[in-house]
Amino acid sequence: MKTITRREFLTKGVGFAATLSCLELIASCATTETSKVKTLVYPPLPYHKIQPPQEGCLVGFFIEPETSLRMKDSAFIPQRSPEIEATRKAKTLDEFITMLKRGTSSRKRYQISNEITYIEKALNAKPFIYSLPWSKLYSEFPITQAMVVAKSGIVPFVYGGLGPFDIHLPVPGIGPKEIAQGQCDSYIKKFAKGAVDFGKEYGGFFFTTMEEMNGNWFSWGKNSHFIPAWRHIWQIFEDQGANQYATWVWAASCPEGVPSHMVDDPKLYYPGGKYVDWIGLCAMSVAEKPTINHTLDVLIYRTYRQLSKDHPQKPIVISSFGRTNETFQYRWLINAYNNIKNSFPAIKAIIYFHTTWWGTGDKTLNPKGLLTLKEIFKDPYWIMAK
Repeated sequence: MKTITRREFLTKGVGFAATLSCLELIASCATTETSKVKTLVYPPLPYHKIQPPQEGCLVGFFIEPETSLRMKDSAFIPQRSPEIEATRKAKTLDEFITMLKRGTSSRKRYQISNEITYIEKALNAKPFIYSLPWSKLYSEFPITQAMVVAKSGIVPFVYGGLGPFDIHLPVPGIGPKEIAQGQCDSYIKKFAKGAVDFGKEYGGFFFTTMEEMNGNWFSWGKNSHFIPAWRHIWQIFEDQGANQYATWVWAASCPEGVPSHMVDDPKLYYPGGKYVDWIGLCAMSVAEKPTINHTLDVLIYRTYRQLSKDHPQKPIVISSFGRTNETFQYRWLINAYNNIKNSFPAIKAIIYFHTTWWGTGDKTLNPKGLLTLKEIFKDPYWIMAK
């Protein structure tokens, strides 16, 4: 099925979807029955942190700007962004920051409101959560983007990244080891102060850093300094008062279907209950990769069972997941959301990444997928923003 761009979708309007001959079929398939799973209630989180719902599941999205990636030879290749160029050339963190500022000074920022409008028009509802995965600890807290999200009545999910997602190349001077040793404190303190400024005005938000730390595809992955680095960042946030608003999500990759040399057991990287508010799971289903060409329940089951057993007081969020953009994507989505509702009671939030990445390809939602979700979210179990 041909995928339309966000601009085409907004031009044609949601009426485009009504032309699909399978509308009635999708609506009937997407209807979910009343969940028979026992409701789990978690201890309230302190301050202004994001509370898990007693019933139902929070719905989240990340919508990638159209210009972020380009297709070449059937593979998605990242453009040569200023961040990637600076990563390759800089020798120190200060030099990297200087080069980055120079490279982005004339760069046009995308309007996050466009992405929110796109998904709201497609689903006839606003998501409860919207992710901001491009924010970095060595930059300021993304207060402008987070404000746009919050003013839309949506909870921001802020990432404090350590470098580009697109290449396995560390930013000089800011890795788990350097963070644990206190070499990056000035940058982290500045980020935390920005978080406080945002929180005082708009309240709590989700926060993660060094996501999918148990995999080897990011520069910070499978690093023995991860736990002390995580605790060090948490302590700086605590000292600055940012933990009154930051809801800490420890986001691990589910190892199911991933070659063992690429990923470790997540429990090896758990920093301790004091430092975690929600547990995050990440899983991508890719049609071209047989080992992970599975339904969502298959991709997360073993990890979900282990972590919910080991940490029963922690709600779980599927912090990033997606399925290849292909003809039967809509069937995969029906299965995924039905299984979350009926078989995974500890999952209290779920965030779809409508994006492309060189490692897992195109996971954007095609028209039939969007229409399917529109029908699924009519079920009040799925909690949207008001």
